Amino acid sequence: MSQKQIAERLGVSIALVSRVLSGKAREVGIAAATIDRVVNAAQEMGYVPSAAALTLKGKASMTVGVVVYDFRDPFFGTIIEQLQALAHDQGYSLVLVGFKGRHPEPSDLAPLRKHAIDGLIVIGTADRSEWLDGFDDLPVARIGHGSGGEQSVRIAIDELDAARQLLAHLSSQGLARCAFIGSNLYSHALRFHALQHAGEERGIEIQNHVWVSDGFDAGLRASQNILTGRLDGLALVCATDVIAMGALHALHDAGRKMAVTGFDDIPAAAQFIPPITTVRQPIELLAKQAFGSVVGPNEPGEHLLKGRLIVRYSA
Repeated sequence: MSQKQIAERLGVSIALVSRVLSGKAREVGIAAATIDRVVNAAQEMGYVPSAAALTLKGKASMTVGVVVYDFRDPFFGTIIEQLQALAHDQGYSLVLVGFKGRHPEPSDLAPLRKHAIDGLIVIGTADRSEWLDGFDDLPVARIGHGSGGEQSVRIAIDELDAARQLLAHLSSQGLARCAFIGSNLYSHALRFHALQHAGEERGIEIQNHVWVSDGFDAGLRASQNILTGRLDGLALVCATDVIAMGALHALHDAGRKMAVTGFDDIPAAAQFIPPITTVRQPIELLAKQAFGSVVGPNEPGEHLLKGRLIVRYSA
């Protein structure tokens, strides 16, 4: 829907419509009744200002880019839902792009330039993100951990605090050893190191089981391997809820019972059988802080938020 179509419908000039919709009608003496006619017609016809036209005039496009490292991750989907709600409430639009295998191609990033975004939100943890150098003219927020040299506002969960909550609960159940199950992702390595540190504080042995495969398959295969060893006093601590689902599947197939924990508290964690003990990330706060830092004042740096242990039947 264009200003030309509005003008044709009302039988007025395009210039008049443009002045009304840009807020300059009263400056040139356009009658209040005419202003109302144009505004009402624009609303009825679903007129939305062109982002490209706004940027040509030196105005904000009211568009935020969102880069998702892995569309298959259900935790990322809940974050996108929160960002969409925030954008809608504040009159912004989102341009959503993602990477195949967590590594960007130029074609993946092209839509962000095409839509002249005002800011960029990255969903996912990474130790290196050279591709962000091409957006150093924009405010950038990352939901997740990033490198210290990255010029972004990084909003993430406090991994050490989460690990301490998990181990405090497991040790209260009489468990003295943990097998950490993750894949070869930077975020999982950070989670393991936090668990290892918390384990040293409590005198709890932490084993590390890293798999090339991710998600459900990693939990399944790692647990099958773990079940061939010593199991007394052992809990399975998984890097994500989906990995925990794979671990519980392996235990069910083997007819064994062990304490299993996940991470993130995706919706399916409460619905799984058995329901999964996990660490709930503060998704609404993560999204709110990230969105606010790209549409308002921001200072690059890391902000850690506390998670909350959710105890369910799996542990």
